[in-house]
Amino acid sequence: MLRRGPLLQARRPSARTVQYVHAVLRSALQQAVREELIARNVARIVETPTVERQEVHPLDAGEARLLLKTAGSHRLYALWLLLISTGLRRGEVLGLTWSDIDLAAGQLRVRRNLQRIKRELIFGTPKTARSIRTVSLPKRCVAALIAHQAKQAEERKVADEKWRPPADQPNGLVFTTATGRATDPRSLNRMLTILCRNAKVRRVRVHDLRHTCASLLLAQGVDARTIMETLGHSTITMTLDTYAHVMPTTLRAAAIRMDDALGMEDPEEVDGDDPGPASAV
Repeated sequence: MLRRGPLLQARRPSARTVQYVHAVLRSALQQAVREELIARNVARIVETPTVERQEVHPLDAGEARLLLKTAGSHRLYALWLLLISTGLRRGEVLGLTWSDIDLAAGQLRVRRNLQRIKRELIFGTPKTARSIRTVSLPKRCVAALIAHQAKQAEERKVADEKWRPPADQPNGLVFTTATGRATDPRSLNRMLTILCRNAKVRRVRVHDLRHTCASLLLAQGVDARTIMETLGHSTITMTLDTYAHVMPTTLRAAAIRMDDALGMEDPEEVDGDDPGPASAV
């Protein structure tokens, strides 16, 4: 007989996992209903646990500038600039090849990602159709990528015969080790920790740089639909829910722009100039 103890409690699935399992079961039972194998789908009346949305803590504009200034001498400076400027996921930026990037047009295409599964680095396709997308690049990203391409060519020349990428690795990876191998996603966490310490900014995760990108775009007045397309969110609801904490400023700015568009004057100035009914008599 199994005893319920701390070990079993620690292995309880997360709320998100329960939701996924429930969705698969509900779909399977619904198919059985359509084929008249069962009378009804009991999974439809089951309540699943709510996923608690964690508040994001992105860097502000000043912190982002300090971090990038410190990263200026890092061999993967272009990678850090891309993460903050375009909001790519960690696996997406590490899965980029030079054939995915059009430097002349200032665009890149997200087509694959890189993940560490147990002890292996696995290249795969993004989990949703929205994640496969084309992203426009700021001019400074294009310049950084051109410089990185030249550095990589020099590293390959220095490495000579040691430059031996594995056979199962895509050709022409943009961000590799000094011997041409894919960069381990976990190593980015360590690199960022050191960069944050040297830049004297609070420690953040690599994924927080994605949130930083979205927050900076919202602060610049970029609409949520464009941000959704840039980040590769599956729905605009995900974008609005995730970044609700930085929306008030953007919504206030939108209201002000509406006044400008309609040519509305300041209400206080209008009231001050209006003589009012008593004066008109």
